[in-house]
Amino acid sequence: MDNQLIERIVAEIEKRMKKSVLLALTPAPGYQDEICQRINTFSHIRFSLFVTTSAQVSHDLSKWRHLGEIYNASEFDCQQLSTYHALFVPYFDKKLVGEIINGLFISEEGKLIHSALAQNIPVIALPYFCQPESELNEILGLNKNKEYNLLIQENISRLKSMGVMFHSINDVEDNLINHDVKHQTKSEYKPEIKQENNNRYITLNEVMNKPGEYHLSQDKLTDSAIEYLKSLKN
Repeated sequence: MDNQLIERIVAEIEKRMKKSVLLALTPAPGYQDEICQRINTFSHIRFSLFVTTSAQVSHDLSKWRHLGEIYNASEFDCQQLSTYHALFVPYFDKKLVGEIINGLFISEEGKLIHSALAQNIPVIALPYFCQPESELNEILGLNKNKEYNLLIQENISRLKSMGVMFHSINDVEDNLINHDVKHQTKSEYKPEIKQENNNRYITLNEVMNKPGEYHLSQDKLTDSAIEYLKSLKN
């Protein structure tokens, strides 16, 4: 057995030992190059790329190509998701939050995420584009409406309860490299449930519609409803 063959065998073994992660590449509302450069340092991960049609236009794919095999959205079979440790969506924006929460199958990335959730595949996302309090949304001036921010935050809480994990990029790297990728303990989301005995949680929408009827001492308020009432006192 010659040295070149040995090196190829060793390289293939090392490749198979790496965690296999599908990265969904979508249009970037910001931090496009910075996030790309950082992900390129994740040398201990074996990536494949799911590239949406719009991402092919907005990204320079030459910066991503060396990470792994690239699939156009139209040619990817969602049954392949079971071969990956996780689905990673770095550019998870507010539009995508609304699509998943409302059970819509509009975008290519939305259909992929729905399929991953249905198969109980861990979905990991960066919070910088959808979280109202993120630095990016502050810079862009997109977090000035407190009531709207609370509504977005409630939807993000619902996503977490469904199995979408939002991590900083440092935590994403740590979890992908040093730990087994698995679902966190899902946070409990308390939706509005109409019951005659009123044994249910009062939602943000109810409080926003009639803020004068509710107060912080009530013990059946969702977290976002509590934050909204606190904001009215400021």
